[in-house]
Amino acid sequence: MKKILIALPGIAIAAALFFLIIPNDESPDIQALTDAMLEKKDARLTRLESVEDEALRKPLLNLVYDAMFTDGMELDFQAPPRNTAYTTARLTRLNDYSSIDELTEVFLANQIAATTYRDRSCVWPREPFTYPFHHRLTWTAIRLDNGEATELPNHFSGSSYNAEIEYSGARNTFCYRDPLGPDQPVPVALVGEFSVQLPQKLIQFDFSRSDIDQSQSKDGYTVTLVEANDFSYAIEVSSSNGELPSLGSKDIIGEALDETGKYLAHTGTRTGRSELYEASDVIVDDLIDRAVEGTLTEAQIDQRFDEMQNELNEKYGNRLHKHFFFSGSVKTARITLLDKEAKQTPFKQRLDLPIRNLARRQPAPSVDLDTLERIPTLLPVYDHSIQNKVELNADEMKTAIDIRQNEISTDLQYSALVTLYYPRVQSDRFLGIFDRYQKPGADDIVFLNAEGTAIDLPSDDPDYYRFMVSRIEYNPGRFPEKPVRLSATVPVVTTPNLTKKSHRRNNLPDGVRIVDNMIIIDRAVFKPASNNEPSEKTHLFFAKSADQRYLSKVTDLHFPRTEGPGVDVTYYNGLPEIFEVWHRGDTKTVEYQVDLNLEEPAPRE
Repeated sequence: MKKILIALPGIAIAAALFFLIIPNDESPDIQALTDAMLEKKDARLTRLESVEDEALRKPLLNLVYDAMFTDGMELDFQAPPRNTAYTTARLTRLNDYSSIDELTEVFLANQIAATTYRDRSCVWPREPFTYPFHHRLTWTAIRLDNGEATELPNHFSGSSYNAEIEYSGARNTFCYRDPLGPDQPVPVALVGEFSVQLPQKLIQFDFSRSDIDQSQSKDGYTVTLVEANDFSYAIEVSSSNGELPSLGSKDIIGEALDETGKYLAHTGTRTGRSELYEASDVIVDDLIDRAVEGTLTEAQIDQRFDEMQNELNEKYGNRLHKHFFFSGSVKTARITLLDKEAKQTPFKQRLDLPIRNLARRQPAPSVDLDTLERIPTLLPVYDHSIQNKVELNADEMKTAIDIRQNEISTDLQYSALVTLYYPRVQSDRFLGIFDRYQKPGADDIVFLNAEGTAIDLPSDDPDYYRFMVSRIEYNPGRFPEKPVRLSATVPVVTTPNLTKKSHRRNNLPDGVRIVDNMIIIDRAVFKPASNNEPSEKTHLFFAKSADQRYLSKVTDLHFPRTEGPGVDVTYYNGLPEIFEVWHRGDTKTVEYQVDLNLEEPAPRE
C-alpha cells in the first residue's frame, strides 16, 4: 500500500511531544491540542476493533499511526522553541573563493585519509569543511601496498560492516575486523568518488515576517511567503513558464536571521502544503467508516489516495511548497534557489588518498624533522571561527550578554532558571564556560516580591537557589513569597590585556620553523614568557596566509623527547606566511549587574 501520509521521524516525534508538555504564555494551548490528537488516535483504533478482515485492518492501522505522526508534525509547526541557537550561513564558504568551481577544487584538494594505528588497521577520512551543496562522497576501498584492495561496506548509516571491514558512523572510521599481522599487505590509500550536480546560479530572496502572501520574482522563479510565525515560515516556488520548477528538494535552501542579524539554527523542514495533510486526515476517517460498514476493499484505499493526489496536483501541481523551522525568533526569511540546467550531468572525481600516519610517537633522544609526515594540503581553507571581537568591556556587557529564562533543564530540583550567554569572543580560547563567571557572594543574589522588597531566604541553604557555571537556578515553589524580580551581581572574568604578535616566515622566533604547510615548534627553544601558573593556558599559536587571513588547522602531532620538552607540529590547510602568538595577559573581573522581571516557569510533569 502507498505511504501517502508523511511519517515524522522518531527523534522529531520525541521533540514535538516534549515541547507539548511545556506550554508558553504566547503559544497556543499545545497540551490541549496534544490531548485531542491522542484522543482522535484512540477513537480510530477503537472503531477499527470491529473490522474483522485482517488484510483490511492492518493497512488502516498503519494509516492511523501515520496520521498521528502527521498531526505531531503540525504541532511542531505551532510549538515555539524554548532555546535560541545560532549557526553560520549555509553558503558562507562561497565568500572565500571566486566561484563554486574553485570552492569545489579546494574541498577536494584538501581531503585527507589518516590513521592513528601503527598497523594502519583503522582509517578515517577528513573533510576540510562542510561542503554546502548536496553531494555524495563515497568511499569504496582501501588500497594495499601489493596492489590489491579491500572493499568497504556501505557507510551511509550509523554503523555497518562486511567480511573484513567495520564502519563506525560515530567515529567516521573504517577498521579491519581482525588485527593486521606484520606479514600482511599494508593499507596505503583510501579510494572513493565525489559526485555533485553543481548549481549554475544562486538566486536569493529575502522576506520580512510580515510579508505573508507577498511574492518576489527573479530569473524565471517566483517565491511567495505563504505562512510565517515567530519561529518558522512556509514558501511556495513557481516558474514563470507555468510549469513545475525543475528544482530538487535540496535545491531550496531556507534560512532565517533574527533581529541581531545572526543566522538561527535550522531545526526542521516539512514538504507539502497543509491541504495535503488535512485531506489525508479526512480520508482516514472516511475509509474507517466504510471499513466498519463493510463497504471498503483493500484496493480502494490506494484508489482514494490517488484521487486526492490528482486533485491536489490539479490545484498545486506546478508549485513547490516548503516549511522551515528555526530555534529562535525569525525577523528575515532568506531563501536561496540552486538553479541547475535540465538533465545536467553530475560532476564526478575519483579520489585516491594516501593514508597519513598520525600515530602517537614514542619518546626519543632527538627528533628528526626530516622524517616528518607530509600532508600536502596547500590550497587555503580559512578559519572563520576567529573572526570575532577580542573581548567585551563592562559597558559592552550591558547589551551583549544575552539573558534567557526557563530554558529546558534536566534538573528537576529547580523549576526555573536564568542563564547568562556570553557572546563569542576571541578570549573564549583562554576562558571556557566554566571559567567565565565566578560564583556570586551570598549577598549578591536577591529575589524581590511584588512590592519590591527583598525576600528573606537563608543564604546557606541551596534548596532555594544556587549559581551553576553560567546560570541562577531557583525553585519559586519553596519561597515564602512569590519572587517577581531578580537583582544579582555576577563577577565576569575578562582578558583586557590579550595581545597578539606576528612573525613573518623570514623572521621567526628561535625554535619555530615553517616548512610547507607545517609550523614546527621546538618547545625546548621557544618558550613564550609567562608569569602565570603553569597549569593555565596563557598563549596560543595561529597561522595566517600572505593576505593576513587565518588558516584552518588540519591536525597536530607531538614528538616527545626522552629528556626535556618535545616538538609540536601543526599542519594547516594552506601555506602559512605568518606565525601569530596570542598572549592572554592578566585577567580582570568585571561586576555584571542582572536586574530583570522573572517569568513564570513552565509546569513540569
